Amino acid sequence: YVVNNAAAWTFPEVAGEKAEKRERALKEWERHMATLDTAILSLIGEADVPDDQIEAALDNILQSSLWQRRLLRVDDASRAAYRTTLLTRSRYIWANSTAVKRRGYFLAGLGLEAGHALDAVAPEANVLLIQANAALAASDHEAAIAAITGIAERVFTFYPFEPDPFPANWRDILRCWLLGQPLAAIVAGQETEALQFIEGGLVYRLPWAMEALRVRAAANGDVVGVFALALDDHELGLAVPAVETGTMNRSASILIQAGFNSRLAAIKAVTDTVATFTTGAELRAWLRSPGLAAWSAQPDWPTAETRAIWLEFIQELAPSDNRTWARRDYLGNVQWFAAPAPPGTPVSLFHRNAQPLVMAPDGHAIGLLLHPLNPSRRGLVRASVALNVAQLDLSYLGPDDLWGA
Repeated sequence: YVVNNAAAWTFPEVAGEKAEKRERALKEWERHMATLDTAILSLIGEADVPDDQIEAALDNILQSSLWQRRLLRVDDASRAAYRTTLLTRSRYIWANSTAVKRRGYFLAGLGLEAGHALDAVAPEANVLLIQANAALAASDHEAAIAAITGIAERVFTFYPFEPDPFPANWRDILRCWLLGQPLAAIVAGQETEALQFIEGGLVYRLPWAMEALRVRAAANGDVVGVFALALDDHELGLAVPAVETGTMNRSASILIQAGFNSRLAAIKAVTDTVATFTTGAELRAWLRSPGLAAWSAQPDWPTAETRAIWLEFIQELAPSDNRTWARRDYLGNVQWFAAPAPPGTPVSLFHRNAQPLVMAPDGHAIGLLLHPLNPSRRGLVRASVALNVAQLDLSYLGPDDLWGA
């Protein structure tokens, strides 16, 4: 049936089936078909395999694989059915696509049906993606919202980008989300559904769809505009972070992506300090700035509820200098128990009875370092006898915690 019937790959309708049950079954069907397609495309979708060599290519790639070993544990009829299904679906994909399109589907992480749907909306969605990023670069928030909403209207219509749940006022939620505004009022009475939509539809599916448009366009050689420029010739790095983080403020978006997990507090921190950083390095410089230190000294900043996680975040992302690992070189005075070791002799330092002993390579104590060491130091210290044999050359790799009190 699978081999000779193309209808085997369409969703089987059941007469008299309840609408809710059909809807659940359809979603499961789409999910399973997409999983099968992406598995096939991940195996041979990136290569330009001729139609008559699909079976040989699959056999070669799956040799000694987990798939092959699991097939050996089922009966002959089941094994033949699994092999036939995989091969026939592969041939169906090849018959309904080109090598270029298959590569686009593979890069986008999509199956055949979703790939076809993305192909259909791509001419308009590509332009909207460019417009969204250009508007964000120009701080034209209304234009950016309109373009991003236009993309969502097109990609939210098919699996795997269709949100579940899908609130009727999703456009209002998307607008409020992008503006960085509180969501409580707009989602009142549907809090659970709205939260699931934001997490599944806005943070996950819509950014995936936007990135799928980009990689699909690159694979297909799509060009846009009167100058026929490729999508990658335009700025495309602003819209996806804005949707993922729920703010069109680039600095706040970077702060959230760096791990500060309060959207409203991140926006407030950036707004209060008039921050304009656009890179990770600039973010770290901002975190270490005296101006931010003054704000962070306020007991309820950026908000009373997020004070604790803010302090934890800045300590982890921009640790103080004494927690930063670096190489530090020192000269230490030594008291020898007998004749001093020759210059350049490697020695080790060991705490015993609260004394920093100088140890010979054979483990014998041969001297005493005349400086208190920190027994809880976290780094690594290397020591050797200096040219002045009354001293040791010390090289320490770690935070600034070598010395004790």
